[in-house]
Amino acid sequence: MSGATATSGRPQSLPDEERKALILHAAENVFAQFGYGDATMEEVARVCGMAKKTVYKFYPDKASLFGALVESHDDMALTEVRSTSLQGSALADPRERLARMLEELANLILSPRQITLTRLVIAESIKYPELARRFHRDCVEKTLGHVTQALAQDGALQLPAGIDPRIVADMFVSTVLGTVHLRALMLNVPKVDLEAELSDRITFATELLSRIFLRTA
Repeated sequence: MSGATATSGRPQSLPDEERKALILHAAENVFAQFGYGDATMEEVARVCGMAKKTVYKFYPDKASLFGALVESHDDMALTEVRSTSLQGSALADPRERLARMLEELANLILSPRQITLTRLVIAESIKYPELARRFHRDCVEKTLGHVTQALAQDGALQLPAGIDPRIVADMFVSTVLGTVHLRALMLNVPKVDLEAELSDRITFATELLSRIFLRTA
């Protein structure tokens, strides 16, 4: 990964939202390069080309900055996944809806940015357990909650009474990702080299779920 470099000049008269976006982009580079423990607010300010007081105006400490980074990525990612959610999807075939949602989830979880954030949190989880808890709550739990809701609300599916739809969602996603996620995290295998296996896994998971839970006429 290339080192963090300062931008030329200082942005003038930018709206607050644009300033915050620049700060978060710089923070992502700094956290990835130095790790959470060694990253500093001063370095983030240097990389984004802003005064330290400007960075502190929006993010009073490093923990709030990291939290905002996780939240911004989570909001963007869930927006993309919701665009192909089962409820109200333009795809008539429920199998196609399931497959499309799994494709979007795989693209999200295996994206370079998400892989970088996940590695960072895992590496710092013992020393900074609050990071792991926040990442798990704001990324893992929220994403799984969306899949759970999508499965529970799809009229073409009939989940058996007494079975927690969250467990179904978890098993559904795990069937697709499995060791693929570990290889991306640990062995740095790019997503493009995993696409054939992902496609087979998505097909298998979709057919399995459809056979068990798809309503019959």
